Order: sequence, then C-alpha cells, then structure tokens
Amino acid sequence: MIESYQNGNVGVLFTDYSSWKDKKPFPTGAMNKSYGILAVRARKKGLNFFVARYNAYQNGIIKQAWVFDKKWKKAADVKPDIIYSRFNRAIYSNYFKNKKLENLKYKMDEQVGLFNSPELEEFCWDKCMVSELFPKFTPKTFLVNTLKGLKIVLPEIKSEKIVLKPRYGTLGEDVIVTTKNKLPKKINKNTVVQEFIDGSNGIKGLVKGYHDMRVITINGEIDHCHIRLPKKGLLTANMALGGRKVFVSRSKIPPKAIAVVKKVDKTLSRYYPRLFSVDFIFDKNQRPYIIECNGSPTMYRYAYGKYKRVSYYDHVIEAIKSGIKIKVVQTH
Repeated sequence: MIESYQNGNVGVLFTDYSSWKDKKPFPTGAMNKSYGILAVRARKKGLNFFVARYNAYQNGIIKQAWVFDKKWKKAADVKPDIIYSRFNRAIYSNYFKNKKLENLKYKMDEQVGLFNSPELEEFCWDKCMVSELFPKFTPKTFLVNTLKGLKIVLPEIKSEKIVLKPRYGTLGEDVIVTTKNKLPKKINKNTVVQEFIDGSNGIKGLVKGYHDMRVITINGEIDHCHIRLPKKGLLTANMALGGRKVFVSRSKIPPKAIAVVKKVDKTLSRYYPRLFSVDFIFDKNQRPYIIECNGSPTMYRYAYGKYKRVSYYDHVIEAIKSGIKIKVVQTH
C-alpha cells in the first residue's frame, strides 16, 4: 500500500508493459525516461501518476502499479481519481474490436472517470465513423468485407489509385496504396477502401511533396501542429515507419485546416476533458482532407531530444486534472 499518495491519483493504463518482476514499468528506456519526466511534472501540479497494465484494474482499484518518486517504485492497491487510457490497441486491433475490453473501459468510466471518453476514442479509432460524420472533409470511403464487395464499390471511387486500410488500424500498419487493376487476392473483414488523395504538391509555403499534417487540440484549443514527412520511397508518413516531424506555428496552419478542426471539435464538445488530433493531407488544389483522427497521440516523444515539447505535457496534465470528479462527503 502507498499511504502518502491519497489524492490526485491518475492511473495511466497501457497495453504493453514490463513483467511485474522487473525494476521498471516499460521494456524500453525511452518510455521509462519519458513517463518519469511526465510524472515529475504532474507531481508539481498536484497529481500522482501510477503506471500499470489495463488488466491490473479491478473495480475501482489498480492492484499493481508503478509510481515515479525519484526512481520507479512499485505500488499496490492504488485507488485512482481518474484513468488515462493508453490501452486502445488492446481494444482496437486493426480489423477487429475487442468488445469485452471496450466494456471494461466503459466500466472504468462509470466507476472512476476516464480521460478521454470511451465514445470519443471509439470515434477516433473507427475510420468509418469519421467518414460518416464528416463526408465533406474525408476521401470517398467504403467499408468492405470481401474482394467481391471491394469490386462492387470501386466504380464509386474516381481516383485510379485506391487506399486499403484496417478499420481500426494505427501506426500505418497494413495500409496499402494500389491501383484498381492490381487488387489483392483477398480482403479482410472490416477493410476500409478510400479514394487516393494526391498530396505530392505538399502544403503551400510549408512543405513540398508527400506529407501529412497533424493538429492536436486539448479542450477545444489547438495545442500544437506538426507536419510528418515520409521516409524516402514511402507515401505514409507515420513515425513508426521512419517518418520525421517538423513543428508548425499556430499562425502558419492553413485556415481551411483550422476551420475543419473547429467543426470536428464542435461535434466532440460534449466530451470533457478531451484530447485528440486531426490528421490531414492536402490535394493539388490545397484542399485539406481528414485522413484520420487520433484520441491517443504519442506522448513519450515530447519529453526530450529533438522533438522535446514539455509544454504539451503540462497542458495534458492540466486537462487530466480538470477531469477529476469532485467527491462530496456528507456528514451528520
């Protein structure tokens, strides 16, 4: 038991996690260092960050967790005041959704409270939902389950190239850019097929060539923006695939992209607190298209090194703090 941390406890729950026998919560040094820095900054704002795997949670209690207090220490039976969910990949696994774990997240929200709302995160992970809510701002999109189904919808897509991706995918995994006359031999259930947006002209005044732009918002305010540039020879710019990012000041974000972000945020404004990003690609006419939304933008890259941006940590911490429910104690 940890007696000294009774209030302002944040349970940060992950999919991937070290063995409980290890001395630190994560198998990589970068993650341990980054979340240690985050924990120190949170402590200064009155919050105690407890890192654990999602299955350590049981009815409002985190049975086994780690806390950073000068170094990583183990903690047992932690009662969180709010949960920061970082285990979405356990729920949304490319082509399928784990409904049992999704129900667990809703139970967490009911028993403790979540940052973000489960509904907001489902919206961000479900590429079909994004296109259904914002058809004017997304490429032409269809959900198919078979090769036959794919061939049926192809005439509705104007571009010769098409994009195939998992409905719940992330990190650019299993994304295929191909042509209508070179289709895969098999299509997985829950495959999204989209019109190909040619982003080879880049973003005027910012970048030449293939790209995507990520705009991150916290509680209705744009926090920061960066452009991701793909590794040479690739069309997808995910950092996990070797892409690199270049930060863009608020004043240089194209007004059309800002307008779209505001429309998305207005739709999600019922959820508070909220953190999400909108990823864009710009066509040859400089029209922005939403590629996807993300309710779990990467945190650890901002702690140190060339992408250091600890102000983002502070803003996330403040947003988490604003989501802690006020506990009313009646006395007689």
